[in-house]
This record gives sequence, C-alpha cells and structure tokens, in this order.
Amino acid sequence: MNRRLSLQWRLTAVTALMVIVSCLLLSYFISKSALLYMGEIEDSAIAILPSVELPENFTGDFEVHLDPKAVLSDMIQSTQTEFWTKSLLITLIITLVSSAMMYFIIGSSLQPLRRLGRQIEDIQAKNLRRLVASDGSSAEIVQLTDAFNAMLKRLGDTLSAQRQFSANAAHELRTPLAVMRTRLEVFEKSDAPEIEEYRELLGMIRAQTNRLSQVIDILLEMTELQAAEKGDTIRLSEMAEEVVCDLTAVANKRDIRLIQKPGSAEITGNDTLVYRAIYNLVENAIKYNRPGGEVSIEVKEDEEFASVLISDTGTGIDRADWEQIFEPFFRVDKSRSREMGGSGLGLALVKEIAQQHGGAVRVRKSTEQGTQMELLLKGNGGRRGREGRRNDGRFRQNGF
Repeated sequence: MNRRLSLQWRLTAVTALMVIVSCLLLSYFISKSALLYMGEIEDSAIAILPSVELPENFTGDFEVHLDPKAVLSDMIQSTQTEFWTKSLLITLIITLVSSAMMYFIIGSSLQPLRRLGRQIEDIQAKNLRRLVASDGSSAEIVQLTDAFNAMLKRLGDTLSAQRQFSANAAHELRTPLAVMRTRLEVFEKSDAPEIEEYRELLGMIRAQTNRLSQVIDILLEMTELQAAEKGDTIRLSEMAEEVVCDLTAVANKRDIRLIQKPGSAEITGNDTLVYRAIYNLVENAIKYNRPGGEVSIEVKEDEEFASVLISDTGTGIDRADWEQIFEPFFRVDKSRSREMGGSGLGLALVKEIAQQHGGAVRVRKSTEQGTQMELLLKGNGGRRGREGRRNDGRFRQNGF
C-alpha cells in the first residue's frame, strides 16, 4: 500500500518546483537579452568589416583567407549555445542545492509539530487530563497547542459527565430491581402467604416497574433530543393553558391552586418537547408545594427571548443547589423525591430541551415563601435590540 508523502517532502517538492521555475524564467529572460545584444554586436561587426569581391573574368592567382564575417558569426553562435548550456547547468545545480537546504530547513521547522504529534499519540482515554506541552517555538504552534488542550478539557469533562451519568443511571435502574429481588426472597421464605401479602407484593412490583419505565422513558427522550424536528410554531400562552388543564386534577388532589397570568409569546421549536419542559416545571412546583398553596404561570416576551415563569409557594431551594438541581439524578431531598415517584431526570430534561431551543432554565429566586423558575426560549420577536442585549448580559451573569 502506497504511503503518502510526508509534509516535509511535499514542502521540499513545492520549493524545488518554485526554484526551477524561477531559475528557468530568470535564465530565459537573461539569455534572451544576452542573445539580442550578441546579435546586435554581430550585425555591427559584419557591417564594418571590409568585403572583397573578385571580378567574374579574374584568372590570376590569389590567396585564400578566412572570411572574418563567417568566423565572427560562428563564434557568436558557439557562444550563444555555450551560454544556454551553462545557464541550464547552473539552474540544475542551484535547484539541487537549494532543495537539499530547504529539506533540512523545513525538517527543522517541523520538529515542533513532530513533538506535538508524539505527545498526542501518548494520550489515551484514561489520561485526557494530561495537557500537551508547548515549546513556544512559534505563534501557530502555541495556538494549535492551546486549541488542542482546550479540546482535551472539553472531552474530559464530557467523558466524566457521561461516566457519572452512566453510574447514576445504573444505580437508578438497579435500586428497583434490588428492592424487588429482596422482597421476592422474603416472600419465598413465607410458608403460607396470605392474600394481603400477595397484594402487597404485587403493588410493590407494580410501583417499582413503573419507576423503571419512567427512568427508561426519560433516558430515551434525552437521547432523541438532538434529532427532534424544531419547525413548529408554538404559542406559549396556549401551551401553558394546556398544561394547566392537564395538571388540574393532580393539583386538586394536593389542594394546590393553579393560576395562569396574562401574557403571550411565540417561538419556533418542537411542540412536544416544549410542552414536556413546561409540564415538568409545573408538575415539580405542584409536588414540592405546601398544602393549600398555589402555582402561577406567566408568559413574557422581548425582542430576543420568550420566557415562562413558574412560581410556587413551597419551602424553597437552598442557594447552593440552584444549579445542581438541573443535573441528571440530583435530588434535594432524596427520600421525599422517591416517595413522590421522582426519577431525578425531570429538570435535567428541561435543561436539555431549553438548550435545544436556544435558551436556558434557571432558578430566578427562591426563599422560604416559595420558588420561581424561569424557562428561556429563543423567541420570534424579530431583530435584536437593547432589551435583547440586556438579556445576553443576564445570561452571562448567571452562567448561561
């Protein structure tokens, strides 16, 4: 199998070609000028040389001498041929010498790239945190090294997040299975189980399988976000109203009052995903609210973003957990979350959906009197203005 030429050989070949072309052009124009002047000298010399013509009826003796004009013409022709030959020979020598010099010079210049390549070859998945050292030989090498180190950091962070996510997912899937296995082992040891024990066992199995199904469904949704079509025109006020209608029964069961405040906004995205994001936020606000409390939904819009504000009257979230609650499988109160059937993926899914729609989700404020969540989505408000720039500043201040 043919191996491609190295960069050193390619640069050398290009340099040699450039030298050959340059020397040939230079020799050609110099030779043309020289030959032109030689031709003029020949014409001038022949013009001034005497010419002797013999009469037609001359029958005497005469001495034969070389014709000076012919001699001069032959000399000039010979000089021109020799000039061309030496020019081509010099061009060849210059090309060979310069190509050899350029080969070693280019090889020396490419040494930092070779060192960088050897360092990259030593990097494996297990040592992504190992940064590549730069010798600072050139600005381009430094820039390439910095860019590669930044890429390594992103890859390392991504792999760490994936490992953590996989570990958490395995734990979430293993826990219900372990509970069912333990209960089944205990049940098997019972000599004469009663009907109530059967019902309790079946109820436990049903609850745990529902929990498994919920986790698996959300994991599948999170893996399919990238491929979801986002061409639907969505009126957020109408969607919020739909969410309120769907969750009214759940809210009534917990003695929670749902309120939708006036406001409208329009975005372009995936109707199902945006509905799921709003639904999850409102459902969370209902679950972690006080009996007799309320949950309000307000839709706003500026020139760049549309926002959905969900406020509740719950016990609030600790300031240190404001960003952590959007990470997969994170729970502020694990025992309470499991009791309510939470999988720890609802807010993580909301975060992914928001990012897929050019926005973000955050805790806007949270005290002992309640919490307010803000879902920001890329709106259809037209060109960006001062308000849009202020929103960008708001994003940067809050780490979005």
